[in-house]
Order: sequence, then structure tokens, then C-alpha cells
Amino acid sequence: MKRLLFGLLLMIVATAQPALCAHWPGKKTTWHDAARYDFTMLDREVTVIVPEKPLPGNPWIWRPAFFDAFPDIDIAMLEKGYHILYFNVTNEWGRPSALSAGKKFYDFAVGHGLMDRVILEGLSRGGYYSLCWAQHYPEHVAALLLDNPLVDLRELKKNDEWFSDVVSKWRDDSIENPEVFHNAVNNLTPIVKNRIPILLLSGGSDTIVPYERNGKIIKDTYRRWGVPMKSIVRPHSGHHPHSMSQPEPAVKYLTECIYGKADSTLRVACIGDSMTEGVGTDDFSTQSYPAILQSLLGDGYKVGNFGVSCATMLKNGKDAGNPFGYSGLPAMQKALDYNPDIVVIALGVNDCKSYNWEKHGQEFISDYQDMINTFRMLPSIPEIYLVVEPYVCITPQTSSWGFEDKGYYEEMMSHIITLSNDNKLTVIPLTDIFRGEEHDCYAPNDHPNPRGAAMMANAIKNVIAGNNQ
Repeated sequence: MKRLLFGLLLMIVATAQPALCAHWPGKKTTWHDAARYDFTMLDREVTVIVPEKPLPGNPWIWRPAFFDAFPDIDIAMLEKGYHILYFNVTNEWGRPSALSAGKKFYDFAVGHGLMDRVILEGLSRGGYYSLCWAQHYPEHVAALLLDNPLVDLRELKKNDEWFSDVVSKWRDDSIENPEVFHNAVNNLTPIVKNRIPILLLSGGSDTIVPYERNGKIIKDTYRRWGVPMKSIVRPHSGHHPHSMSQPEPAVKYLTECIYGKADSTLRVACIGDSMTEGVGTDDFSTQSYPAILQSLLGDGYKVGNFGVSCATMLKNGKDAGNPFGYSGLPAMQKALDYNPDIVVIALGVNDCKSYNWEKHGQEFISDYQDMINTFRMLPSIPEIYLVVEPYVCITPQTSSWGFEDKGYYEEMMSHIITLSNDNKLTVIPLTDIFRGEEHDCYAPNDHPNPRGAAMMANAIKNVIAGNNQ
């Protein structure tokens, strides 16, 4: 609410101000049809890109490294009305003299009429500088856009040339062993305490700056503090490419960081089959697991039930000869239109029916990945959770539906674990959630009854609430 009120006040004040009329020094050319100025400041390269129609308050993006590399987001932000600035500290590894120079550059930019809160965009080592600068000057940072960011200086020890340069540059500032006492990875607290919004873009197979030892530490720290952030992992992608070929979600999120978000309620989309829809309960609207999840999460969340009985993750999945691939059902489009902040995917059991798995089981991972890709590129950039549904007991009734004890459920579960590892997503395992209580958790139709649905909702709530406080 405070951010929204600030944004509204900012727009009112900024609208009353005259248009930006600052004269930028240096050589004037163009960059993607916008005015470009190049000059030197503090012995460092500076580039200023001026939008044709600046947004109220003159918001700006600051790249401290690699100007014009993978510029899709910058181009989209420029078209939106953001100034794009470059102050080259690419090879200075966040040392103190570079941070103080960056503060002088920031003061220069603000003195020329730009907003006093900047969006820092850091790719790779530029991400390290962005983190360090935000740690020292958090009050001046509106958001961080970090793309495969270096977070831990010790990563550079595997490259003798890079680490020798780190030691040399920091030694020029009379500091030894920066990886111990001045390492950004050890000092994320100022950023999270100031609740600086972050959009983290990562390569799932990055070996130069591995996600687990860099970006994930940021995400885990934010979760520990209960501070929201946005994260997209590009599965099977290395350190390159950076950016997003479809930058609209990034533009929307970063603009909300500047001007505020109209609705702070977190929308939860529950994607699934009959277990999600509520088959086995007496009233889907009150006893299905999404309905119970709503009551558990409370007013800060709005939970939508998009479950469809018989639905499969397999696009070619069927039930009784009829197509039931979820991605082709109307519920899928309704879930996308919902533009959720959180997506809970609980599909896979119906795929284990013999006639589905034996014909199309090899398509499960690719079909599931397509669904993840579709949801992750929504404007809301949702957090996605993968649910392993409860095991289907083989009974005469479930056998008549096509379930057989052939190990297909175990294969399906293994595929979901693989997808979670590839995409760095959280798995919510409900495989044995009813163990010891099966008799009291299933309805006569072999679906979770109200008690079973409540147990599913509670398990999912514990994960969601823990990650999105």
C-alpha cells in the first residue's frame, strides 16, 4: 500500500513538473532511434539514451557493465519511456573506489533531472557491482534486475586471470582478501531489509556462475526474510544468452516497482485434475483443496480452482477415448487470463493410465515443460510449484479407469523431479500424504474426501506461505 501511494503521489507531482530538459554532454548519435550521448566521467565511459517520451518522474535504468549486450529488455524499457544509462565499471569487481565513483555518477544523473531511485541492471559481473552498490546505497535503488549475476567473488578463483585482476584492483584500494570481508554474498542483509525488489534471471545450466552458488542464495535469503521477489530460470541455458526475448513481463514488473502495484493480493491458480476440482467431496466450492487453501492462506491471497476431472498433462492424453490434455482445455486459458502470482500444478495421475502412458509417456517431460514455459512468461511472472499427486490405489474401480500397477506412477514422479531440477522449481510431494490414514482420506469413488482434501491443502499451504510471506 505504501508503495502504491508513493507511486500515485510521484505521478501527480511529476505530471506537474516541466518535461525533462537537461542538456547531456558528449557526442550525440542514435541508439534504436533514440538520442544517444557518449562522454567520459571520472575516467569511465558514460552513455545516456533518452526516450522520445519520458515517463513521469523520469525513471531510469543503469547498466554498470556490458552496454548493448543482449539489449531486449533495455529496448523495451526505452520504448516505455525509461532513460537507459551506462557507467562503465565492468572490470572493477565492486571495489570501494568504483562504488563511490558510481555514487557521483548517480548524483550527476539525478542532478540532470532523473528520478532519485534507480533500477540497476546487472549482467554477470555487472550483477556483482549492482549488488554491492545497492548494499551501500539501498535508499537510492528502486529495483535490481540481475541476470546470471555473480554473487560470490570466490567463483572467480577458478579463472586465474580474473581472480588476479580482482586482487590487483582491490589492492589498489588498499584492501586484501576482498572475497572474505567484502564479498557481496556475505552482505545481502541491507538489500533484503530495505525490501528492494529483485527480478532474477538465471541459466539453469550456467557453469560460469552456477545458479546454486549465486542467484539461489539471493532467492533463499529473500524467502528467509519473507520478502517477495521474482525469479525466472531458463532450463538447460548456460551463462549466455542473457535477457528475455519476450521482455514484456520484465517491463511490467519493473514499472510496478517504480509506480506501485494496484492490487497487492497474491493470486493463486490451482491447475489440476479431479483431485483439484474436488471430486470426492460434497461441495467443490467449500471442500475442494483450493477452497480450503483459500481459508488457510487468508485475505492476502485469492485462490482460483482451475481443476478439470480426467485432465492430463500429456497433450495427447485421453479419457474414455476423449481428448483431455489440460493445455487444450478452456480451463487453461482461464488460468492464463487469471494472471496468477503463484501457480500450483497438480497433474500427472491420469497420465499414468496405461493407455496414456504406453502411447505418449515419452512426451510427458516436453509437454510439462511447455506448460511451465507458458505460465512463467505471464505478465505476473508467477512462482510455480510442481505437485506430485497422491498415489492412486489399485482397486477394481481404478482398474476400470485404466490404472495398473506397472510402475508408471513412479516414472511420472521421476519426470517431475527432473523438471524441478531443470527449472529450479519447488516440488510439493504428496505421494504418501495419506499413509496410515488411507481408509479415512478417500471417498467411495477413490478420490480424496474432505479430510483428504484438507490434508492436501495444508501441505501446499505450508510451502506457499513459507515462500511468499
